[in-house]
Amino acid sequence: MKDDGGGSAVSAGAQAPAPRRLRRADRKEQIARTTRELVAQYGIHGASLARIAHNIGVTDAALYRHFGSKDDMLIAAYDTLADRVFRWIESFAGRPVETRLRKMGESHAELFSKDILGFNGPMFQFNVWLPDGRVREHVDRTHRAMMDALVRMIEEGKASGMVREDVDSELIVDELYAWIWWEDLSYLRGLDAKGIEKRSAEMVGRIIRDITSL
Repeated sequence: MKDDGGGSAVSAGAQAPAPRRLRRADRKEQIARTTRELVAQYGIHGASLARIAHNIGVTDAALYRHFGSKDDMLIAAYDTLADRVFRWIESFAGRPVETRLRKMGESHAELFSKDILGFNGPMFQFNVWLPDGRVREHVDRTHRAMMDALVRMIEEGKASGMVREDVDSELIVDELYAWIWWEDLSYLRGLDAKGIEKRSAEMVGRIIRDITSL
């Protein structure tokens, strides 16, 4: 027997306890979360099956009890990011479009840009570089759905009279994405937070002024 340093004696041949068994849904969520974190740290290629399995404490083969392929794991990881975006877009539903845009502008950095490992880093990886294939197709479809949700918001503003009739909704959404990516990239680069906040508020304010009929 030997002392483990904490006052308890353990057998010299004792092994570390096996990973706690999780429910199937919890294990799938753990795999998706771990894949997302590894994409943030090592990129798409660097999030290997070996790294995913090692970080969770299971074998490579055990991963395939929950996902059919690495592509499926990457898609699940990406969906954890996309779901956050859709919730953000809908979080201020029912309010005037000007209020929604201001609230979205005020909350974006805290929810997304500053969360480098949990959101900003992996989302950047998924959107900037991916080889052709199922994962790229899924990311592209989901990105289009995000843009469509924002277009609907601008169109609702038109219907309520809050947004000018002559506004090109698709163009405004492109401008919103330009602001979103600028803010994300600024935090990824570690630029001055105060300067980012000031410029970000100015950019969103200009978009609101350009589209509203007030």
